[in-house]
Amino acid sequence: MTRLIAATLVIVCALAVGFAQEKPPVLGRGSSTLPFEVTAVDGKPAWIVTGRGTVYVEDLLGGLANATSLRVSFTARAAESRRAALGYLAPDSGMTLKSEQIPAFVSELLAGQGLTIVGFTQGNARVARIDEAASLSTLVTDAELTKINDAEWVALNLSLVNASVGMSNLLHIYKGANVTAYDYPGGVLIYGPAERVRTTARLLRELDKTGVGSITVRTYDLPEGVKADNARLILSGLFPSDTTEVKQMDSGVSVVSRSTPRVVVMAAPVGNRLIVRASISDHTMVTQALAAMK
Repeated sequence: MTRLIAATLVIVCALAVGFAQEKPPVLGRGSSTLPFEVTAVDGKPAWIVTGRGTVYVEDLLGGLANATSLRVSFTARAAESRRAALGYLAPDSGMTLKSEQIPAFVSELLAGQGLTIVGFTQGNARVARIDEAASLSTLVTDAELTKINDAEWVALNLSLVNASVGMSNLLHIYKGANVTAYDYPGGVLIYGPAERVRTTARLLRELDKTGVGSITVRTYDLPEGVKADNARLILSGLFPSDTTEVKQMDSGVSVVSRSTPRVVVMAAPVGNRLIVRASISDHTMVTQALAAMK
């Protein structure tokens, strides 16, 4: 009898140890720990950010989900930074962020870890690495771009007439602002936060205005006594063709020298005249130069 009781106790102890070693299921937390005061403005959630501090990525996004009633997901690469700490700095008197301002604030903090949020205006905030965001952005029209939240990542197909070629090189200055542009004959495709895309589109439209960057071909009748070949040589000397392009590359600065004719001047096969290919502003200078040859 004693042996039976001892054996039973051994079995019970073994089962107890086995149950104790089993890992409990991982359950999601129903709240996030924010270092900000959560309040309400006009009946909508708002944050009061005060002083300086840090907040974990997943806590910040949990607060975003609560404030906006959005579901939040991560791309595979972004998920690696869920427990990263983000620093913030606000006035000691406090700064109130209304509901519609919270996504932009969250996006600014996430940028410190190379992250951003995409698609939150579509009902599902997705956290992605900044270099992934362009492929996840929402394609919008000009009308939609004017209304969408400043922090939302969008893609805009902008049609151009005069200034499309080489726009990607020009827009390299926006690299630090997370704007990417791909030019093609007749337009430019722009990716980035809506606020930056609006600014970029305005710049491109200014460059596209007639007379700023358009190239035209004109013929010029030469003054009496001026030979076409001599005039062509003079004009070619007035408009040098050597250009230097400086690019900021990931590995450093790249300087490229190219020989690109700014103004193309040809002698017409018939008559004493020139055929000139140039921008409208350069055509004005060509006219002045030819007048000076009289």
